[in-house]
Amino acid sequence: MKKSGKNIYGQGERAAYDGRYAFIQGALAAVSEQFALDGASYYEYDEKNELLRLRLRRAFGAAFEHEENLRPTPASAAARAVAGMQPCTASSPAGRFFYFPFKLDSFDPSGGRNAVPRTGLVRLERSPRKRRFSAAEAARADAWLRAYFKDYYKAEFFSLARRQEKTISAITELTEVFATALRVRDSFRHILAGIQTYFGFDRVRLYLIDEGNRKLKGELSADIRGQIKSISYEEIPLEQGAHRFADIVLGKSSGAFMERYKDCVLYMPLSVQGVTIGLLIVDNLLSQQRIEPAELAMLKSFGGQIALAVDNSRLFDKVEELSLYDELTKLPLRRYFNQRFQEEFYRAERFKQPLALVWADVDYFKEINDTYGHQIGDVALKEIGRVILSNLRKIDFPCRYGGDEIVILLPQATGAEAARLAQRLCEEIAELRIAVPFSKARELKITLSIGISTFPQDASGLEAMLERADDALYWVKSHGRGRIALYSDTAAEKQKAAAAGGNTNGKS
Repeated sequence: MKKSGKNIYGQGERAAYDGRYAFIQGALAAVSEQFALDGASYYEYDEKNELLRLRLRRAFGAAFEHEENLRPTPASAAARAVAGMQPCTASSPAGRFFYFPFKLDSFDPSGGRNAVPRTGLVRLERSPRKRRFSAAEAARADAWLRAYFKDYYKAEFFSLARRQEKTISAITELTEVFATALRVRDSFRHILAGIQTYFGFDRVRLYLIDEGNRKLKGELSADIRGQIKSISYEEIPLEQGAHRFADIVLGKSSGAFMERYKDCVLYMPLSVQGVTIGLLIVDNLLSQQRIEPAELAMLKSFGGQIALAVDNSRLFDKVEELSLYDELTKLPLRRYFNQRFQEEFYRAERFKQPLALVWADVDYFKEINDTYGHQIGDVALKEIGRVILSNLRKIDFPCRYGGDEIVILLPQATGAEAARLAQRLCEEIAELRIAVPFSKARELKITLSIGISTFPQDASGLEAMLERADDALYWVKSHGRGRIALYSDTAAEKQKAAAAGGNTNGKS
């Protein structure tokens, strides 16, 4: 909720409707015009440190924020005005001045409803070449400023009302963002975009704890331009002293950096049921703009919801992953394969690239389960899955199609290339030895039967590719098993057999 810095000119009551900041700007503009000033400054008094803190200044027709601390000498006009709460004038080689002290009750800057005393000073300024403030003019300036500052309470009221309105709006909008994040795959992106959009920070970053590897891993970063990028390359050992981020997550000392930039950086550990799951960092390091207490309070109030949304999102992804992959073989399941098959077939068709389909079946798998039990059968499938995954390219896509049937999609592969892969799989799986302690042989050997079809040689559609691979597989199973066959070869064999009057059927 960054301030716009917009200059507002007008009378006190009108400026009051634009909030406290605009009210002071309006006061400086109006009094400068009313009394032909060269400048006007607004100070807040820090009683504890006896400092006048310059907050706003108007000069050369423009109002701007200013940060400057002054320690007035006891005999100075500024010190006398604040001490006695009475206006006074002063002249020096630096210029002609009128000091107007004020004491007001302001709302708690942290967003609370409690009144906070605010003491300060408005200084009216003219150059040394211009006239001094006469007693009559000083009295008029005092009366004018007192009348104007009566409307300050309206500014406070409307400032608080706007803050509450924005708070309600934020609660509604961000709650919707977090709720939506439970249902979308790019939930982290959704969460960070929502935080950045509402608060307007220079940057928002999300890190999550990887408990298995004891690391704090970067996820995403969102900046004020609306750009969201991955920071997955950032990995921090979750050890004390490794990095200040790790120290914060572990609840240890955060070092001097945090103290130095505490006004424009917030580190917020994310916890669910007392367990820290990550770290959210928001900062204004680029603009060096102070993060207001009200913004901090608002963001911290959402901390639990943010953490829960992030955790639920991770859980959602895990559940989704489990629904797409077979837990035993670690291979994708049939419904995931069907989606990927459509995508790869469309790509092959559009770019006129080859596509091969390998359909494998474990020989005598039913007999293995009946003889040695399903536990041994599961071990066999698990080992087969491991061998397959270790032999595929990144673009290849295997699938546990059902039971002991495994289908492998090979983009940009010809029939010959698919046959070489199938041969390698058959050889490595044939070398497997599954321990069966209670049997006479003490171990079990496994073989595969494999059928292969290709696009565009064997089929022009998805269903046809599956049918052709299935036909090739059953041709192998009807001719001794433990072999590999391309559909094109089996089709040629069938034609020869048909011409010779032989029997080409006999799936088993």
